[in-house]
Amino acid sequence: MKMDRRTFAAWLLAAPFVMKSGLPAAASDLPAAEAVPADPLCYASVDELKAMFQAGKASPVDLLKAQIKRVEALNPKVNCITYEHFDQAMKEARASEARYRSGEARPLEGITVALKDDCSRVGWKTTQGSLLFKDSPPATENAAIVDMLEAAGAVMPFQTTVPEFYLFVGASTRAFGTTRTPWNLEYSPGGSSAGSGAALAAGFATLATGSDMGGSIRLPASQNGVYGYRPTHGRVASGEVPMWTHGPLARRFDDLVHFQNVIVGPSEKSMSAIRPRLDYPAQYPDLSGWRIAVDWGANIATVTLAMKDAMLRGIEVLRAAGCVVDEVDCGFSKKDFNTFSHGLMATSIGVIIDIANAHREQLSPYMSEILDQVAGTPIGPHQAEEAEALVARWHQQIQQRVFGKGYRILLMPTMATSLVGADMFKSKERNVPLMEGCGLDYALTWPWNLLNRYPIVDVPLGIVEERMPAGMQAIGQTFTDLDTFQFASNWSRLQPPLFADGRFPTFS
Repeated sequence: MKMDRRTFAAWLLAAPFVMKSGLPAAASDLPAAEAVPADPLCYASVDELKAMFQAGKASPVDLLKAQIKRVEALNPKVNCITYEHFDQAMKEARASEARYRSGEARPLEGITVALKDDCSRVGWKTTQGSLLFKDSPPATENAAIVDMLEAAGAVMPFQTTVPEFYLFVGASTRAFGTTRTPWNLEYSPGGSSAGSGAALAAGFATLATGSDMGGSIRLPASQNGVYGYRPTHGRVASGEVPMWTHGPLARRFDDLVHFQNVIVGPSEKSMSAIRPRLDYPAQYPDLSGWRIAVDWGANIATVTLAMKDAMLRGIEVLRAAGCVVDEVDCGFSKKDFNTFSHGLMATSIGVIIDIANAHREQLSPYMSEILDQVAGTPIGPHQAEEAEALVARWHQQIQQRVFGKGYRILLMPTMATSLVGADMFKSKERNVPLMEGCGLDYALTWPWNLLNRYPIVDVPLGIVEERMPAGMQAIGQTFTDLDTFQFASNWSRLQPPLFADGRFPTFS
């Protein structure tokens, strides 16, 4: 059944009351260009869609058709998809339609989920964003997260772009070209879950998978104005490397909860997955009386005035909501980045160095420079030991300066600026230095991949400058994932939401 805008608006008006935001939408928060019109289904929430499906006011097939139409019209602008699987997805949507008719709908029945190009699904290729793997054989086994999505009834219509070997804050590859954020096509969608973040902002899917080994969920969340959750390692069945985990991306916090409740918990495919599973409530108490710390990460990168102003406005709203907010210094420093990166490469992830070195002529911009930097640098147990010593020092400092003093949440910027160019081919031609050209100079996320037992929800700050959104990291005490969700739930009611009231991407 087709759903027009008038019917959809009436449906929303009949929905339960939602708390009004306490943070005003300044003129600078609104895109200067006009948003591209969309079928309302494309940006509807999980709850809205499931209610419509159950009432027969729309169907999973309607949703998929609307989003495919939008992909066909607008993906040439953002280029966030590697492979389309529309025929398979349509079969899944029709099966979901039948389940709604029979009253057998599952938690994500008929909801579209964009799959990052690092999630194996039977019959699909995983390329790592590289020409070296573009013709790799189809997978013969699902990743654990895909098993869970299939069991929940999700419809997966396409795979999303990533930087080569998942290493950069954006995606410019010889395999698939350059991915752009729909908010401003000049700028990066973040990375490595670049296409997942862009696809959500573009209205191409309702949910999207991400993964994070240096900020790869949080950076795209920030650059695309969506919510992203970097769970405590093991909370989502992923792999055995502690610095890396799968996690969910969503336009709305409530959608993030639905998504996380599907993918959380143990799996026979991941020994590190924590049991018993943690249930994430839909509703949370307010933040009155909470003590919240803020670290600007000044020794990692200097945030722009626009970024700092956006966070300061949010901090004032938190204070008005009854929170005590103080500045702290956790002791992070940019000089420790090599210890982090060498520690990462001392794990099994470092096998990419040998693979890439053997095929330099096929690599994407800046990859050869990374290999040159690694060349001559020993990567092994001594580097792993140095990373472990850094983790121990940082953990002690954070306990002494933040959580040991009674703070419930630590806030940090996600990016020092959102204005990171999308096209790394052009940046390389202009001789922009490696760390600046690939965006890593501006990321304040990587310390928390060493500190991977601290859960983080990246929450949107709104539109900050040049039509670009930004986000901030809400970090909880070790294993206190529900504290980060309680914060994000309240934030979603205090902050004017994107993807509403004219705050949509312009694709320009």
